[in-house]
Amino acid sequence: MTGLRTVALVKQVPRGDLALDADGRLARGDLDTEMNPWCRRAVTLAVRFGQAAVITMGPPSAVDVAREATACGVEEAVHLCDLELAGADCLVTAKALAAAVTRLGPADLILVGRSSIDGSTGAVGAMVAELLGLPFAGPALTLDRHGRRLSATLQHDGRTERLRIALPAVVAVAERSCAPAKAGPDSWPPADTVTRWSMADLDPDLPRGRHSPTAVTGVRPVTRTRRNVVLHGDPAEQARAALDALAIADRRPTAVAPVPVTTPRRLATRRNTVLVVSSGHDMTAARVLLGEAAALADGPVVAVCPGIGSVDAMRWGADEVLDLAAREPRPVAAALAGHVRRQGLPWAVMGGSGSWEREILARLAVRLGAGIMSDLLAVESANGTLTGLKPVGNGGLAEITGRGPTRIATLRTGNLEPRAPRRPGTLSRQGLAVAAEPAIDRIEQTVEDDYDALDRATTVIAVGRGVDPGEYGRLAPLAALLGAELAATRKVTDAGWLPHSRQIGITARSIAPDLYVAIGLAGNPNHLAGVGRAGTILAINSDPAAAVFSASDIGIVGDWREVVPALVTELRRAPRSIPQVAPHLR
Repeated sequence: MTGLRTVALVKQVPRGDLALDADGRLARGDLDTEMNPWCRRAVTLAVRFGQAAVITMGPPSAVDVAREATACGVEEAVHLCDLELAGADCLVTAKALAAAVTRLGPADLILVGRSSIDGSTGAVGAMVAELLGLPFAGPALTLDRHGRRLSATLQHDGRTERLRIALPAVVAVAERSCAPAKAGPDSWPPADTVTRWSMADLDPDLPRGRHSPTAVTGVRPVTRTRRNVVLHGDPAEQARAALDALAIADRRPTAVAPVPVTTPRRLATRRNTVLVVSSGHDMTAARVLLGEAAALADGPVVAVCPGIGSVDAMRWGADEVLDLAAREPRPVAAALAGHVRRQGLPWAVMGGSGSWEREILARLAVRLGAGIMSDLLAVESANGTLTGLKPVGNGGLAEITGRGPTRIATLRTGNLEPRAPRRPGTLSRQGLAVAAEPAIDRIEQTVEDDYDALDRATTVIAVGRGVDPGEYGRLAPLAALLGAELAATRKVTDAGWLPHSRQIGITARSIAPDLYVAIGLAGNPNHLAGVGRAGTILAINSDPAAAVFSASDIGIVGDWREVVPALVTELRRAPRSIPQVAPHLR
């Protein structure tokens, strides 16, 4: 069997937290950079499947990721570099990359990382697929070739899926799909071995960075609401003081904000419509999205959510439901694009951050020429604009604004409280014809039995790289006393120490337990963004300068191996029941 012609799309990212400059662009300066960790898997698979090429887009320094990819076995490397691309958002980036792929020549397989650690958009791969007229699948844990088809196991939130996809195709690669491609700088070829293209080498009609339909318009400082009590000294004394502080810790308010919509919006004019797209796998997420849409909308809210009932849809904020005849993302996006062109372009399209919603909204953005604001923690509207908020590494929230007639956004629904339901009323329903997807054959889906355990848990213990997986058993007594579930940072799940479904953060899950115990983790803002609604955060770290302490209510400076047993001793002295130990600690 001959090898495939493969192309890996890779990105240069900062090694540490990102920061934005006054213009809302990545402040590169003297940042230490590397190939995006998830792109490394794309390079590995590109080389494995055949004759591999790599394309990277970025400033002059980005040539280094192309050089490293070449050292890892890539045969052809292209660096797309032009000042005209500065400030490019997802749509402009995808158009430039698709044009570069086209110029390289026909490819059988285009591979991308599931996301990037600096932007966490997860949209560019699906956008490139839409621009090239190709099927898309991902994030893929396994990938095997059978002639002109691939079989893949996909890693979704809370479920895995097996499918076959016809070539040519675009595939996003999951974190633990394979070993990351890595090569030391001493093995990299010279920079002049990488082909450099400017915008003049591609389609002259391509949009420039300044034409991006989304833009970072500012950075908003985060108002600290945590108490930041940090304890030092003897572990037993710290444990007693921490439990005393926990006993009087303020809990978050339990009341939810009302939806400021008491009557249905007018469907006759369909002006300023907000379209809400939710997979139906998580009805709490659908409720959150509809509530946010109803609060923002100056027109009707139209729900696209398989399986949603009319009563729930109306109470949560919808004025109309579109029932899909089928649910394959590519034809769904095409059907929605046709529908909104007939009815009038929506003011906004909002969706969750699952893989189904991501692909549909990414493809829809291409069809409508709209920008996509991804993985937002919140959205707000003023003077007809939609602004999304997203954490950045300098401790603030980036303000991202959509321009043009339609704004598209994916939200981390776990960061938002469901709003109080509105009074029952009438609801319109209509069907939407959706074509078949001959390029994809879905075989089997497996749902994780305990995926919602973190959502249900009142206490969660999170571990970072500072806790060796061989020592997780030491946390079992504390978890038993607290009735806690175990969670982790991205680096832990990337290493395979815990399942991806246990990852907390902007690139994974957001949860809201009463108590969050952070052990051996530094306090990356992207991780802590996933627990912004936690009632109380208790951190344990041996480094007194660890950033996690500034984001916690109570911090204990010390070796967790000493502090955790001290906490267990103090907890056992208190009259309380001992729940069953969490499954991942047995």
